[in-house]
Amino acid sequence: MDIKLGKEILHQIEAASQIEWMENNDLGMYAASTSIGMNTRREHGLFVVPDSTSQKQVVLLSKFEESIFIENKLNEISTNEYQSGIFPTGYQYLTSFERYPFPRFTYMVQDHIIQKTIFILKNQPMLVVRYELKNKVMPINLIVKPFLAERYSDELAHEMRGLNTDSYVGHHFVRWALKHELPELYIYFNHGEYISANLWYKNFIYKQDKARFGQQLENLFNPGFFQVTLEPYQYLDLYISSQELDINHLNYESLYRMEKKVRNSPTYFYFKDHPELSKLSSRLEDSVSDIKNNYLVAVSRLENLYATRDILFSLPGMFFIKDNFNDFKNIFKTLTRQLVNGLLPVHSPLKRKNTHYCAADISLWLINIGYLYFQMTRDIEFFNEGILESFRSIFEKYEKGTSFNIYMDRDGLIFAGDKNTSVSWIPLKGDEKDSVLRYGKMIEINALWYNALMVLHHLYQELGKKRIAAKFEKQAKITGDAFLKLFYTDPWVDFVNNENVEKNLRINQIIPLALPFSPLAKETAQNLLQQIEDKLLTGYGLKVADFKDTNYAKNIPHRKSSTFYNQSIWPWSSGLYVSAALKWSDTPNEKAKEISRTFDPLLKLVDKGMLGYLPEAVVQHDEYISAGVPDYTPSASCVVWSYYLLQQYKKISEPK
Repeated sequence: MDIKLGKEILHQIEAASQIEWMENNDLGMYAASTSIGMNTRREHGLFVVPDSTSQKQVVLLSKFEESIFIENKLNEISTNEYQSGIFPTGYQYLTSFERYPFPRFTYMVQDHIIQKTIFILKNQPMLVVRYELKNKVMPINLIVKPFLAERYSDELAHEMRGLNTDSYVGHHFVRWALKHELPELYIYFNHGEYISANLWYKNFIYKQDKARFGQQLENLFNPGFFQVTLEPYQYLDLYISSQELDINHLNYESLYRMEKKVRNSPTYFYFKDHPELSKLSSRLEDSVSDIKNNYLVAVSRLENLYATRDILFSLPGMFFIKDNFNDFKNIFKTLTRQLVNGLLPVHSPLKRKNTHYCAADISLWLINIGYLYFQMTRDIEFFNEGILESFRSIFEKYEKGTSFNIYMDRDGLIFAGDKNTSVSWIPLKGDEKDSVLRYGKMIEINALWYNALMVLHHLYQELGKKRIAAKFEKQAKITGDAFLKLFYTDPWVDFVNNENVEKNLRINQIIPLALPFSPLAKETAQNLLQQIEDKLLTGYGLKVADFKDTNYAKNIPHRKSSTFYNQSIWPWSSGLYVSAALKWSDTPNEKAKEISRTFDPLLKLVDKGMLGYLPEAVVQHDEYISAGVPDYTPSASCVVWSYYLLQQYKKISEPK
């Protein structure tokens, strides 16, 4: 991933600290920080690993703090933000930060060039860090202090009694086991010595935590330091692991070559002529997790997010384009097995002990993604192996009524939730404290319901089961007529319940247009699409609502804030928009050409924020900036899927 920042950016701490990087592997481990090495989130850490249950992530090693002595003069090349301010200010020594093939920091101290390279092995539980003196100058004395957190990634560490602060020193390695219930930390080193010196560094501040958590302060434990004298072109290699390693097999050059070869031999070449899309597609391959022999998609490695709806949104762009249908089917079966009373969990129970089955739309998205797979492959046998019966069970539970006041009303529409129960993907609150505003008959849930009925009709018809197919077709006709009567007004109705009839143009009104089956007539659909294009469409995706203020967000919102659901832009919605625009256009191939560069501003975010990723949301201050989850898989996947669809239609009109 060819990204290089110079000192003109790195010396501007506010801008440089908003540029992040992440290394991760297939075992659920990662390293992440900013372009200047200053941690700004509690999830940042140099070595973060899954715990023994694979449900949480543990920040073992928060960072290294580095000092360089040249002729006994101290030069601090690290950067931290404390409650009292920035210290040290080592970012001022940085001359470049590179992201290809691995994170690499280059410092100029006096006339000495020091380079730090970091990479995590894809298939092994190991992080490798090299410090190297790169030019012919006087020797330096390098001090590297490990700062240990030894806590879950969604928590903060504080000085506590009862910690085992001993350093267990062996031959060229040191081991720590601060808490018996969490993984141990090993660091192997090739030169120099390790010296124990138990210290606490207090009041680190993580400014990105304010919107999501409120609390921002942490104390970190420094158990000692590594010390080595480096002559010109010499180096210190550190190998970090959560388990014992064989020191005889720790060779930096061979590990570097092996890992570089893995990174430079992608299995996916569809967008080889489009650099930003290539970056996104290569990153998507890192999002698949093997959890207890179940394949799952990580919605966010950094935030350990495995939300079911988001996983479903990610599947087409991750697997359909590459014809990787076996992995898709494995993940789809894993999700289908999680159905309870016709509902899917909000978060995967493989990654969260206490999950909830309270969303009315997720099971209906499952049916929709299954049908997209059928459209791509015509693989009806896949559905004849229990999948279609699972779809039918969803229908039966919704028809008779299931948990959280989700049921089919007499008009054939789905009523869901109540004043105390949010079952919507957009959890709006009412004027009363904690009261739910958005419940009842909601436009996106009923569009998905109509679509699900038609999918069941078509799949049963494909299997030759005409009587059952006719039953679903009949119910779809009843539901479709009621949908048009209730929601198709001017302006469009968003939701209806016993207290409200809400008529706002919101992002969910793209859903009846984007699904394979819609009760809308073409003229009606085109009219609604035009409104969405005029009022919601931006170069970064769709606005969540028709807000007018162009400089609205005082703070960068996370999904817990009301701003996130009222005044932000969602990049992943590009997939819904493109599907809708191509479906309802009279000349889809020409429409594809027209919108092929619509999301170019969004693609430029690949080189901002979390490098190589797209964020969950975008907000506008003086410029558009990232918000929400920084490494949001559905954003990357839906953008990739959008451009795939556009290319298919553009090819229709291209001369042979």
